[in-house]
Amino acid sequence: MIEKLKKLLFEKDDINILSYIKNSFKEIVTSSNMRIDVLSIVFFLGKWLPFAIAIGITTGIIASFMDLMVIKINNFLSKDVIYFFIYPVIVSIIVGIVIKKYPEVEGPGIGYSILHLKTRKYISFKIIFHKIIVAIFTLSGGFIAGREGPSFFLGVALGEWMGKVYGFSKKYKNMLGLIGGGAFTGALLKAPLGSSIFAMELENMYDFDYRPFIPMIVASIVSYLTFSFFRGNHPFIDLSGKPIWNLDTIPYIIMMGLAISALIYFYTIFFHFAQKVSRAFKTQMRPVIGTLIAVPFIIFLYYYTKDMDVLSAPANMQILSKMANFSFSISDDVVIIVSTFFITSFTLAFGIPGGLVLPVLIMGSAVGNIFGHFFNDQFITFTLAGMGAALAAAAKTPLAAIVMITEMSHDDVVIPMTAAVITSYLTSFGYSTYLGQKNIFKGSLRSFSVKRHNEKG
Repeated sequence: MIEKLKKLLFEKDDINILSYIKNSFKEIVTSSNMRIDVLSIVFFLGKWLPFAIAIGITTGIIASFMDLMVIKINNFLSKDVIYFFIYPVIVSIIVGIVIKKYPEVEGPGIGYSILHLKTRKYISFKIIFHKIIVAIFTLSGGFIAGREGPSFFLGVALGEWMGKVYGFSKKYKNMLGLIGGGAFTGALLKAPLGSSIFAMELENMYDFDYRPFIPMIVASIVSYLTFSFFRGNHPFIDLSGKPIWNLDTIPYIIMMGLAISALIYFYTIFFHFAQKVSRAFKTQMRPVIGTLIAVPFIIFLYYYTKDMDVLSAPANMQILSKMANFSFSISDDVVIIVSTFFITSFTLAFGIPGGLVLPVLIMGSAVGNIFGHFFNDQFITFTLAGMGAALAAAAKTPLAAIVMITEMSHDDVVIPMTAAVITSYLTSFGYSTYLGQKNIFKGSLRSFSVKRHNEKG
């Protein structure tokens, strides 16, 4: 009976079932795929984990200091709006003096950081110090400049140096810099997961590198917790209500994604054109000349909108909360888009240190606010989706855009935001706001088609 059953179930009728099970288990356990890599675990726990915690605490403390100084200066400027028109000119003079000696300090910072990560050099401590000082001045008010530019730059510099102190070889320098950049950005934007993904997507456009993710997310969370300990825990985008959406609005969200992609395309062209034009002036004069051109736009923006939060955007980002919660007039939205477009092109492109994420978030939210006029009960969804779409198109970081906006708002509009993000991301292939990013797919589809045609021929 047993022999007949063996013939029915197994290929061999003389098989020893217990011996077969024992040998199979032994083969699986001893195979190379099943061996626990003790050395890698020890290396991570003994070196990567302490480094991640150390860089998280360090960046969290420095980010807290920067935020404190930015808020204090902004509170002083907010006493009289005239300060917001004079202050940028004074800062531009200081920046001009600094970048004459330390040109690495100028501009958004992320473009330089991406290119720097590919080198074997370390950013000097003098540059780190001056970047912190000018970033505090820039983010305090008047300029529409994002926090992520200086934070990513500083995080990269600190990550590389701390990695060297921890005994990592130069072959890890790129990863160490990315970990520091993601951690510092996660603290200042209060979006640890989104900032980690942002850093990884940012370095190689269209090519997600997973290797630094685990230590980076540890460092980002530690940095975020350290920052929250000193500066409190509250969302950057504070919503007064719950986002509402339905499937009928998805086509309109896709249309919005197309509109944002076109806007970011023209913004990218003009921004890089302004950078090119600025090179005609002496290094020390670039920030001053650009700021003097931008000041009339700053004045016009305030007196048209009558909103001081626009001028304090880098300090508290309250303008994003307002645009998410209230339906602005279409004319106000257009003025905000146009003013942000030109103010940042004549300040950040001319050497003023500051990030481009805040400007594109503001423009994206303004476009979302416009579309929200046609769906009054859903304008929060349109505004948040607009922010994500703008960030994805500008930085080529679609996953980070979805996660980051979710973290910054403490709310979920993942499905409609994904529709907007995919649309703006796909239709923005071929250009990038940040210099240093490379399109690894450029020409590959055409080459594939030619190859297939040749094979058929």
